[in-house]
Amino acid sequence: MASLILSPAEQDYIIRGVESGFRADGRGSLDRREVSLRTGMISQANGSARCRIGNLGVGTDVLVGVKAEVNSWTPGEPEDLGSIVCNVECSPSAAQEFEGRGAEEINVELTQLLDRILNGPQSGLDLKKLCIIPKQAYWVLHIDALVLDVKGSIVDTLVWATRAALMSTSLPRVVVETIGDEMGNMQAEFDVVDDPEDLTPLEGAENLPISVTFSQIGKRYVVDASEQEEVVTQAKLTVAVSPVMEICAIQKGGMFRGFPPSLLAEILEIAQRIAREELTRFDVHYAQAKSHLSSQADEPSTGSTFLVQF
Repeated sequence: MASLILSPAEQDYIIRGVESGFRADGRGSLDRREVSLRTGMISQANGSARCRIGNLGVGTDVLVGVKAEVNSWTPGEPEDLGSIVCNVECSPSAAQEFEGRGAEEINVELTQLLDRILNGPQSGLDLKKLCIIPKQAYWVLHIDALVLDVKGSIVDTLVWATRAALMSTSLPRVVVETIGDEMGNMQAEFDVVDDPEDLTPLEGAENLPISVTFSQIGKRYVVDASEQEEVVTQAKLTVAVSPVMEICAIQKGGMFRGFPPSLLAEILEIAQRIAREELTRFDVHYAQAKSHLSSQADEPSTGSTFLVQF
């Protein structure tokens, strides 16, 4: 996916460096770049977050919004489950190859990956909590992600932003009543409370998995590949790990070949160890983002979502 062009000497330098245990930016093979995280970026959404991995201008930047709406049940759908609908789009300004229809393939790939992580029991979200009345009405969470800039590690940035957006999501309170008709039949009805102060946090969002993407370069691999490293990446493997250290999803990427079997078992074991550290790091950044949002609440509004410091 990288559009950057490197000379053969530069490519050889990166490959030999990774195989020798060092990287051009000074990180270790399993180190992630600096992370910036903010929540409450979209005032009209039920939850939102923006995450950047890497420094400004040389990092990957993703904005995620969550919008909840009530949907009527139709035959053939699960009787007592809510629904999550994912959509990922890469901005044409994020990378040269995304101009025109160049982003269609990566949009589909990222959407399918996000859907695979979030839909199902492995996500940690209890979709039964999104059911209002069985066989009548349920909540649908529309998760829309916009990739603003790409400088490596697009999947992990997307998962970080989505996890933060869902953890900051609140749903309106729903009042369910049972009413009898003239024939004595009892029927359940509901009313959505239209009060911005009467909201319920999304249950189970803290159980969502985190992802770790490994990039094979030469005979070894790195975590959180930079833009330059992605040029010489031969294969990618994204592993989603839950807070209880269960592997929830695995997706292979890359243009040339897959990981050799000798590395797969090692990578899955390391993914669980890194995920434990990543979840702790995420909690710290999320707490800071919530604190920053609270401090911003008393400041005058600028009238623009994107004028906040990020």
